[in-house]
Amino acid sequence: MKLKDDLKVVIQHKFYFEALWILSIQLEGKLKKMLEKVEKTTPGSGFSLEQCIKRLKHLHLTEKEPLFSRYFKVSLIDEIRSWKNQRNNILKDMQDVHVSLARRERHVQDGVRLLQEWNQHNRKFKTECKRLANQPGL
Repeated sequence: MKLKDDLKVVIQHKFYFEALWILSIQLEGKLKKMLEKVEKTTPGSGFSLEQCIKRLKHLHLTEKEPLFSRYFKVSLIDEIRSWKNQRNNILKDMQDVHVSLARRERHVQDGVRLLQEWNQHNRKFKTECKRLANQPGL
């Protein structure tokens, strides 16, 4: 996956605080798009990353959308929640103590990996949706 240019630039310049926010925005956008596709509703602008995670996990666990459950493992959703929680901890720690560059860099790398993993599963999911939509009689 090619990282978006703004994310690439901030990582290259070691602006990890900014990279965390860009990753958060990208993940939230992708999760909202998935909710729109699967639930046929549009989560509002006040629908946070945490709310997206909760809703997608609920969809997965209740198996209301088997295709989604097949392509997106609950472990990925849990990893995204864990990443979000660690991001929040880093931001809180930055107010009180020094957060090492290495810690911020590791967290950004984890976020990039999760974003890439989500995109990989999303491509497979979209391909299967298109295939099913093109089958006669469905």
